[in-house]
Amino acid sequence: MVKITTLTGQQRLRQLAKAQFGTVLGSADTITPAEPKAQQGHFGDKHQQLAARSGAQGNQSNLSLAQRAERRLQMQRERQQHNLERVIAQALEYCPEHVSAQDVDPDWFAQFCELTLDISNGSMQQLWAKILAGEIASPGKFALKTLHTLKRMSYKEALALQQAANLSCRTRQDPTARIYFGYIRRPSLWRLLTGRSRAVLNLNQFGLTYPQILSLVDIGLLHSSEIESGELPFGQSLCWQYQQLTLNGTVISKNVVLQYYKYTASGAELLPLLTTQVNQPYLDALKQLLRDTVRFNG
Repeated sequence: MVKITTLTGQQRLRQLAKAQFGTVLGSADTITPAEPKAQQGHFGDKHQQLAARSGAQGNQSNLSLAQRAERRLQMQRERQQHNLERVIAQALEYCPEHVSAQDVDPDWFAQFCELTLDISNGSMQQLWAKILAGEIASPGKFALKTLHTLKRMSYKEALALQQAANLSCRTRQDPTARIYFGYIRRPSLWRLLTGRSRAVLNLNQFGLTYPQILSLVDIGLLHSSEIESGELPFGQSLCWQYQQLTLNGTVISKNVVLQYYKYTASGAELLPLLTTQVNQPYLDALKQLLRDTVRFNG
């Protein structure tokens, strides 16, 4: 069999969709919503909306218990199908023109479809769509473990990840993102004279609370413990990439160890899907914190 290698990202995605649904999928805008969006109203209105979602609403006086159960299961299947089709249709918007000639692993795609069935939040659907587009562009980019981690993530936890991403930077030595928050000075004469051995930032001031950090640790996006760098050699050059900024600096003090939170492999795979921006107050505070240990250029 000769493999077609000239397909665009959208063409390859439509092939996957046709194999999954038996038909060519249109854009996300052409998919009929499974149900109307909830509007602000009284408790009774919200109760009826939830009852409708559960399948326990309507004229059921002539339906048996088994028939009502079947009705609920049918509605659930329709919602799940709607969720899946929305995700795949949205992925069309993120597919690049040029993609790898390698096909997406069918087992990976099967699990992807299964995991998205109950994703109804629009923002979360967008994340799943970006993952599918990224996998089509470069098969093997997203591990199944990452998909299962994302499945566990609530919208609230996704917001926490966004806050963390805005404080994250990388180094040339280690491309895995990290969140710097302090430093430790090893035993020295300076420490004996000043009594100061550690300095830290309160990340809560910059939008990332400690409960949010714990939640990201709990779902496996951040490592469970604070990490320390090796002792920075005096005079060493540093090059950090913070969002679109490049920070160059020089270590001007001895016996210094930086502290940071580091992303797991799953967290590192999800970060590029987010749109991040520079948190200037955090950047200014970090430079101020490290002023006696690192001299930044500019």
